[in-house]
Amino acid sequence: MHVLFYTVLGALLGSFLAWLGRQLMDRPGFKARSACDACRRTLAWWELIPIFSYIGLGGRCRSCGIGIVLTDWSVEIIGALLFGLGAYRFTAPRDLLWWCVLSFGTLLLFYIDVRWMVVPRSFSVVVAFVAVLATWSPETIALVLLSGLLGAIFYFFLYAISQGRWVGDGDVALGFIVGAAVGKPAQLGIALLVAHVLGAIVAIALLLAKKRQLGDPVPMGAFLLPAMWVVVLWFGWA
Repeated sequence: MHVLFYTVLGALLGSFLAWLGRQLMDRPGFKARSACDACRRTLAWWELIPIFSYIGLGGRCRSCGIGIVLTDWSVEIIGALLFGLGAYRFTAPRDLLWWCVLSFGTLLLFYIDVRWMVVPRSFSVVVAFVAVLATWSPETIALVLLSGLLGAIFYFFLYAISQGRWVGDGDVALGFIVGAAVGKPAQLGIALLVAHVLGAIVAIALLLAKKRQLGDPVPMGAFLLPAMWVVVLWFGWA
């Protein structure tokens, strides 16, 4: 029941984050109710049930028939997985609390980066601070900061030598967040390896499927943040 509660909570928060991301990126002001992105019809309550409403509607708005963005549905599933797995992995209340807070922040960054290919600078600073707070202790703070700086330096180096063609400046902030969250340089190396291997596989698959062309940008957060989640769940906090 403990894991089920957090799984449902994660799905609900994932649905909220999809709404919040659209408000921040697409619309001039906050609206009290969720609406279809195409026809702007206010959605009924039964159209807002995380995960199941998308399936029941066949992935389309019941009024205009326009497809619902798959990213919105996937963020609900990822939220459920993150919170459910976190509840299973972390038994100490403090560890679970920080995992949930970090998951909330990084999932919003993930959603925005995947859908709009941008990393909000101000919010990424807040999430970086959360990552440090989640992992630090008097014994490990130096290692946590070193790991975060190494992650930031790695992406700053790629950004500088490619003049922004390989990665964006927002990926520098993501590098710090991932490094601080995993807490150790060795685990940072694992996260970077997983992220770049996964990114290469997806990029090749998109090229073969003719969904992308060579040189088209790919959001690094789509691979960096999932790699971070996996490493933290596997190794625990620093």
